[in-house]
Formats: sequence, C-alpha cells, structure tokens
Amino acid sequence: MSGNGNELRVLGISGSPRVGNSSYLLNVALEAAAEVNRELVRVESYSFRGKNFGPCLGCFKCSQEKHMGECAIKDDFQHLRDLWLGADAVIYSTPVYHVSIPGQLKCFIDRLGNTINKYYRLTSPRFMKVVGAIAQGMHLFGGQELTINFLLQHAVLKNCIPVSGDGWQSYLGAAGWTGAKREGNSIKRQFESTETDAEVVVQAAESLGRRVTELALILRQGLRHLEDACALDDAYGPILERVRVS
Repeated sequence: MSGNGNELRVLGISGSPRVGNSSYLLNVALEAAAEVNRELVRVESYSFRGKNFGPCLGCFKCSQEKHMGECAIKDDFQHLRDLWLGADAVIYSTPVYHVSIPGQLKCFIDRLGNTINKYYRLTSPRFMKVVGAIAQGMHLFGGQELTINFLLQHAVLKNCIPVSGDGWQSYLGAAGWTGAKREGNSIKRQFESTETDAEVVVQAAESLGRRVTELALILRQGLRHLEDACALDDAYGPILERVRVS
C-alpha cells in the first residue's frame, strides 16, 4: 500500500494457516484501528496461510558479524520480519492450538527473538511497538487467555507495549470461541445472529484496535517531543528511526 510519510503503520498478523475466524476478528480490529484517523493510520494485514516458516535451528549464524542478524533459513520469515520492523503497532489474531499459538507463528516469534537484537547490534533495543492480541478457539475455556498471555509476554520481551481492549469485554485482549464448531465463518455467523458471546468478542476486537492505535499515536508524539533526550541512548535507535521516517 502506498501512503504519505506521516502515516502510522498498524500491522495485523493472522496466525492461522487458514482464512477463517482469526482473520475475521483481525479485520474487525484493523477497521476500528483505521477509523481512529483515516488520514494518518495505514493498516496492513498479513496471513500465515500458505506461508513457509521453519523452526529456529539454534545455529547462531545470525550472531556472526558477516550475517548482521540475518537468519540462515531463507523462507517467508524475512518478509514478515521486515513488516514487523516497520510497524508502529502490531495486532496478533490467532486460533488456539494445544492451549497456545500455532507452530508457524511460534517459529516466527522464535526466530524474530533470536535475530532482531543482532540485526541492530544492540543488547536491548527499544522497539516500543504497541501490541494487542486476539485469540479464538472451539471451546469456551480452551486456552484463549493463555494464548493471549503468551503473545503479550512476547511483546514485553521485545521491549514493546502490550495493551488490552476496553473492559468488561476485554481483560487481556479479545477472546472468543466458535461454540465447538469447526467452520471458519462460525464467529461471523454467530455475530450476525446476535449471539451474545460473538458480540462480546467483536466488541473486544474493535476496542483493541482502537486502543492499540490511539496509544501508538500518543507514543509517537511523545517521542518526537523527547527525541533529543532519547537519542542519547542507542537503544532507542529502532523507534527513533521509525519516528524520523514518519
């Protein structure tokens, strides 16, 4: 997508290997994010469907000077890494797999964590992206909060800022369930039928999208105000790089 240099970039990542409930809820969140400011906010969606993400091999080639943080495995990781690096905010939307995230998304997070510091040659770079999480499963108590909590811990580990949607619908993020149905359009159909649980997760996804975007806009203005002070610490390099470009 093309745009002007002042745009705030909100990246939505659907961690599902298919197009279905996770992508539906992600689109709800991204539409709410765009509505915060149609002139300034640019949303972009990425799906794991059809993508290839191998697991981290622990080879530590990314730490070698000649590799400059580049992963030795060449697959779809590099493209998503670049999208992640360029985003001001990230919204993850994922199904629950074995009380956690799908393996493909875990492979991305593992490799991101192992390469990203070396990419910038910093011990603890301040990425300071605003991060929100959406999780949906087949069952009511199927691990949604554990999945969301994992993604928010990933955000903290990468010096990002985790947020939730607005209560009471959202405590940690947006969590929903399909009523034990396997169809990829289950939550959408339930929402259109005004089923309460589906209405709750849609409202949570909407508020999550808004809060992620609002905080990212506030953060950008604060960093611009304090740019000279932050520039004294190299760890703020990644986020100052984004602020100066935008």
